Amino acid sequence: MKLLLLLAVLIASPLVSAQPTDLPLQGRIWSVESATFISREALFDRLPAGGWLLLGEQHDHPEHHRIQTEWIEALADRQKLGAVALEMADHSQQAYLDAARGKGGRITPEALQWQTGWPWAMYGEVVTTALNRAPAVAATDLTRDEQRQAYREGAPEGDLGNDHADFMRDLLFESHCSQMPRNALDGMRQVQLARDQQMAQVLRRYTDATRTGVMLTGGIHARHDLGIPRWLSGPVVSVLMVSADDGDDPTAYLPDGLPDYRVTDYLLFTSVLPDKDYCAGFEDKQD
Repeated sequence: MKLLLLLAVLIASPLVSAQPTDLPLQGRIWSVESATFISREALFDRLPAGGWLLLGEQHDHPEHHRIQTEWIEALADRQKLGAVALEMADHSQQAYLDAARGKGGRITPEALQWQTGWPWAMYGEVVTTALNRAPAVAATDLTRDEQRQAYREGAPEGDLGNDHADFMRDLLFESHCSQMPRNALDGMRQVQLARDQQMAQVLRRYTDATRTGVMLTGGIHARHDLGIPRWLSGPVVSVLMVSADDGDDPTAYLPDGLPDYRVTDYLLFTSVLPDKDYCAGFEDKQD
C-alpha cells in the first residue's frame, strides 16, 4: 500500500516541490468559468442539491486535509452536507465505517480496518470529522484483488475513447518518473478507469436529493475531463487544490486537459510543500 500511495501522490502533485517565498494566491478560490476569484461562502451557495462536490487533493499535503475538514464542518453547519465519500477506503470497509458513525473521539483506525498506505496521521482528523458530522460516509474504492483483475481484464464499463487513452498513457508515464515500462501503462490505465467507474457507482448510491455530497480524492479522479465525472450524469462541482508558488496568474495553474472538456470548476490555492524529489522516492521503491 505504501507504493500505491506514492504512485497516487506522483499523479496528484508536481514531481518536485519548491519552498515558496511569497504566496499572493494562497487561500484564494478561482472560478474557471467566470475567470474571477470568489469566496468560499459564494462557492457553497452555488453547490447543487442532489449533486457532489469533488475535492481534488494532493495526498501528502497536510493543508489539503485541514481544508477538507473545515469544509465538511462548514457544510454540516449549513445543513447542506450529504454523504462524505472516500477514495481512501475500499468497499470492503463499508460496514466498519457504518459502525463508527457518531462515535466522537472513540474512532480508531483499527476499528475502521484503515489501510496503512493512507497514513492515519494525515487522514484521521478529516475521516473522524466526516464520521461525526455527515449523514453517511462511503467507502468508494475497489479492493486490491479487484484492481488486479481490472489490470488483467480491463475496466468493466469500458473505455473513454482514443484521446482519453493517449492522454492517460502519457500522464501515467510522466507521473511515474518515466520509470514504468510502457507495456504496463494500458493495464494501469484500466485500473484507473475501473476505480473511477466504481467510485461513480458508489456516489450514485449515496446521492441525497436535498444535500450536496463531498468526495475526497486525488486530483486526477476529481477532474471533469479524466476522472469520476465522466461516469456521473448528475451535477458535479470539481475543486482542485493546487500549490501556489510566487506566481500571481491563476490561469497558469490550470492543468492541460482534453479538448472539448473542462478540467475543473475551481482552483483552490494552497501553500507549497518543502522541497521533495518524488522521483527519487519512486526509484528507491523500484530498487
